[in-house]
Amino acid sequence: MPRKSRRRGGGGGGAGGGSRDGTAIAGVAVVDDEEGDVREPLLDASATLDGDGGHGLGGESAAIDASVRGVALGASANEDAELMYDDIESASAGDEEKDAFGDARAVFAMWNAMVGSSVLATPWAFTESGLVLGGVLAVTMALVMAYTSSLVLRYGTRGGHEDLASMAAERLGPLVGVACNVFMAAMMLQCVVVYCCVLSTSVYGVVKGLADLLRGTTLNAGRSLAALDVGAGSGWAECTNSIRDAFKCWNPFTAIFITAAVLLVLSSFKNVNIFVGLSVLGPFFMTYLLCFILFKSVVAEKPVAPIAPVAAWSTAKKTAGVLASCFFSHHAVIPICRSNAKSKRNSRNVLIAYGLTLLSYSLPAIAGNFSAEYVAIRRGENGSYKAANFLRVFPPSDFYTLSAHAAVTLQFLTMVPLLLFIFRTQIVGLTPNVPTKVAGVFNFAVNAFAIAVGCFCAAHPAIDIGIIISKFGALFGFIFAFAIPVAVHLKSRAAASRSWMNHAVHGVILLVGIALAVSQFTP
Repeated sequence: MPRKSRRRGGGGGGAGGGSRDGTAIAGVAVVDDEEGDVREPLLDASATLDGDGGHGLGGESAAIDASVRGVALGASANEDAELMYDDIESASAGDEEKDAFGDARAVFAMWNAMVGSSVLATPWAFTESGLVLGGVLAVTMALVMAYTSSLVLRYGTRGGHEDLASMAAERLGPLVGVACNVFMAAMMLQCVVVYCCVLSTSVYGVVKGLADLLRGTTLNAGRSLAALDVGAGSGWAECTNSIRDAFKCWNPFTAIFITAAVLLVLSSFKNVNIFVGLSVLGPFFMTYLLCFILFKSVVAEKPVAPIAPVAAWSTAKKTAGVLASCFFSHHAVIPICRSNAKSKRNSRNVLIAYGLTLLSYSLPAIAGNFSAEYVAIRRGENGSYKAANFLRVFPPSDFYTLSAHAAVTLQFLTMVPLLLFIFRTQIVGLTPNVPTKVAGVFNFAVNAFAIAVGCFCAAHPAIDIGIIISKFGALFGFIFAFAIPVAVHLKSRAAASRSWMNHAVHGVILLVGIALAVSQFTP
């Protein structure tokens, strides 16, 4: 039987107020049933979304099965010493099997929340820093982000909070909670933009690849190309990459417009349960992409020397920004670990998830830099723009690349409506006085705005997806992964003994986050 929600309003001092009929507040879905409001955790990936990813940003984004209910732990903030060491206590013999299943599910969910579309930008990111320096940055960022995630776990999940915003509101004040919800909405918009860029590329690749394969089959059979309208003199053959030809033939701009129209239709669905259900396939699609990058880089062709084998200090800040997005899971830790509240190993689960994520990003990032196709495109004209999405490097006419585009298309067509749903409910939570009679128009306007921004970024030749991820990954990473967890910890430990050392260490972590964010917007 589902538990009733402990709160009716959203986090952040009431900024994300309660809503009806299957809405979501700060990553928690609210579903009305016979027993009252039930909150069900929804994770964006990226990243989280992030994704992208994410999260996250980088994870980029993922959705937890709506049947898993969060269970809050009632640990007091004053029991600091107990919270530090309770993870090493062994579970009782009768609960070991259940805890093992819950721990595995929690690790898988956190990995899913972090590993997203950013994997396609990691070869680009490691070129910006050099492979050796990129590896050092990846390990360092993973350790720092895992530690600050453990702070969110410590003060958020075990403190009985529903999300990061409610933790910030209680510990740092209601205005900080409101600001947290505002930036969370902005982060969701950034995730939508990244997903729109990748999705439109894959939609173009799927149709173009199928057309090329069909044309090749026709040539082999000796039939006339004119019969298929894809030969000389046809719109396909004459088509250019100009936006003026978008409605005459199939080109990247055509794919962007088609993607926008499909997303507008999908985002109008009032019930997102179908997307939540389909989103469980996300990890399988991401695993397929990882295998694709590794295969295309070092198996299908003879590896070549990477562009930057050691270090490229002048542009390494871009790599650090992308990595901040890749390792962002702080929005997901609370709902995931609340669903695994009986386990005493959640801190260990966080570390395992970060270790898996480090491998998931580092291996394709390094392997991609040995790809002959990638190196050739990266060294060519507009190489940064073309190579920022690894799928763009290869022609979609071979079956493996075509299948990778299809995998991305299928996954993102289920993920983007979820991201838009979370973004929309964040906006509704920040503007709670929207009249019911105009709610439909308001929702459509919010969806159209987010999709328009995403499609503009996808269409603009000067906007790299890697630049979007690095700049905003560093910015939102600073807010959610550095500033809030560190500030909460320092305030909670202010009266503890040897607080000067605690302040010094965490002050350094905060300065690293500031430097990372500022560096993305300086020459």
